[in-house]
This record gives sequence, C-alpha cells and structure tokens, in this order.
Amino acid sequence: MASLEISTNVACRVQCDFCPQELLIEEYSTRNNLKNISYGQPVQMSIDTFKKCVNKLPKSVKIHFSGYTEPFLNPDCSKMITHAYENGHTVVVYSTLVGMKLQDIDLIKHVKFEKFHIHLPDEKNVAKIAVNSNYINILKKILNDIPNVTGMCMGNLHPKIKMISDPGFASDTMRNRANNVEIVKPTTKKFGPLVCSRDTRIDVLDKVDDNVLLPNGDVGLCCMDYGLQHIIGNLLELSYDSLFKTDMYKEFHKKQKSYDENILCRFCDEAIPQSELTSNQNLKSHIKNNLDSSIAEPLVKLYEDCLERFPDTDGFNYFYKKLASGESSLLDIRNLIEQAPEYKSIQNSIYKLN
Repeated sequence: MASLEISTNVACRVQCDFCPQELLIEEYSTRNNLKNISYGQPVQMSIDTFKKCVNKLPKSVKIHFSGYTEPFLNPDCSKMITHAYENGHTVVVYSTLVGMKLQDIDLIKHVKFEKFHIHLPDEKNVAKIAVNSNYINILKKILNDIPNVTGMCMGNLHPKIKMISDPGFASDTMRNRANNVEIVKPTTKKFGPLVCSRDTRIDVLDKVDDNVLLPNGDVGLCCMDYGLQHIIGNLLELSYDSLFKTDMYKEFHKKQKSYDENILCRFCDEAIPQSELTSNQNLKSHIKNNLDSSIAEPLVKLYEDCLERFPDTDGFNYFYKKLASGESSLLDIRNLIEQAPEYKSIQNSIYKLN
C-alpha cells in the first residue's frame, strides 16, 4: 500500500545522533533560498498546506507522521492527524514525543491508529530526549489513552523508562540512512537494476510510492533522502498520480534500472535486485492462477504479519505443501517462523508497550 510520510517541519531540535538533520537543513535552505533556518527557528508546514495536499490523495494512501523530523514539533500536528483520520486515511505515527503536549493526546485519542510507535529514550542519550516530569506524564497518558502503542530504543532503555514499562528485550541499531550518517558503517555500492524492498514487501510493485511530503509541498522520493537528491514534484501544484509521471521521477526510474548510474538507492539497505522483485511477481501470479486460495492467502498473510515481507518462493512452496497435505497447520508454521533468526531480529527492534 502506498504511503506518504509527513515532515511537519524542517530543523528538528531533537538532534539524535543517527539523524542527518544538518544535511536536510542545508539542502532545504538551498533549494528554497532560505537563510535563517535553525534548530531554534524551524520551517513549519502550515495546516492549510497539509490539508490541500492530503485532500489530493486517494483514500488508500496511508499517512505516516514521521518523515525527516519529529512530527509534534509542529504545534498543529494533532490537528493534522485528526484531519487525515477523519478524511478516511489509515494513520501511523512515529515520534519521540518531543514537542507533544497533554492536550494533544486528548485531541487524537479517538483516532484508531494502525500504529503509534515511540522512539524511547536510551541510557546513553543517543536519542536526545529529555526525560523530565513532563515527558514522563505524556508517556504515561499515551500508554493509558492510546491503544496499539509500540516502541523502540537505540541501546538500553533509560532507567526512568524502565520504571514505567520494561518489556525486556533487545534494542534497535543505528542505520546509515543511505550513507548519510557518518558514524555508521557505510553500505557498499549496489550495481544493476534495483527496486525498493519497502514497496515489494507489501504490494510487489515496481514503483517507489513510500514518499515524503515537505513543508513547502515538495515530495521527496523516500525517507532516506535527507539530501533531497530526488524531489519528484510538488503536491500543491500536481495531482498525486502526476507525481509519478514527472520528468524527475522518470529520470530517477531510468537510473534505478541502469547498471551503476548515481542514485541514492545504490547505497541504501532497503534496495534489492530487480531479480528478487521478478521472483515475487512470478510467485504472486502462481498463487493467483494455480493454487488453492484458502491455503495460499492465509500463508501469505502469515509472512506479512510475522516477517513484514512477501514470501520467498522456496519457503512458500515448502510450507504450502505442508498445509495442503495436512501435515502441518498454520499455527505449526507460525511456530516455526517464530523460531527463525529473521523473525527474532524484527521482534528485537520493537517494544510492545500496551
């Protein structure tokens, strides 16, 4: 499913070690001829710009409040969330809670979030979150008022957070964000035609439609593009579908299918070879045309629920035969998948908070 991440502001003052915010400030300032952007003077998306852009989206497009910055540093964030939800969009939030107020929770507690994901404070202060009484009160109210809250942490949880909720499993690790974070080991350049695993994981589509909306209406290719290397159009000026027909998008797509032309994807951990997409497409066609849907579809959903991806051909065929013969149940297969390192790695990056 396509999604649009909302960068409600530029110049996030949280300044986490794993976020190349300086690069974003520099490039956004240059592109828009702005000279006074700073952590104390961020650029904010107006509620009017947000509504105009969201009103152009198909209802099937998920709205993620995340993007390149902390969403609640924009004082209108809770109003934006409410507008997106009441206009029929699935809403997801990724937040450090910095900038959030208690009244924001009252404004959004009626929203049925697909996920409300909190980046929790860590004991080494990698995420620059002040764990004061205000933060504690906000976190407690969210856990009490909002369902489906999850969380992650870079390293060990801050001791004060453990006193509130200590789920007791491993933390996430820093990513280099397509080689934009210097303190993280760089990704080796990838060659040949590429696709984005974020898209193939859900729809098996040869299209990059997990994009980012900036305060001025510009749409960035993806959440890794802090240097704004691939701006595909402006949603204030274009329809949503037109974004994927612009010269900028076509040029990106052409380079994406080349052997080694310079694009962000060549250094991104989310990029995968075109051949893997082709394999997924072939499997999807095989499922549709040749297999018992009452067996195949629950198995595909199991992969997506547990591993957050479309099944690989070998694994799917192996488990399908087990199900079709009656040798194994879906629960048996879930139990096997939950023992796999891939599943454990995913679970280790998410704290279940309520």
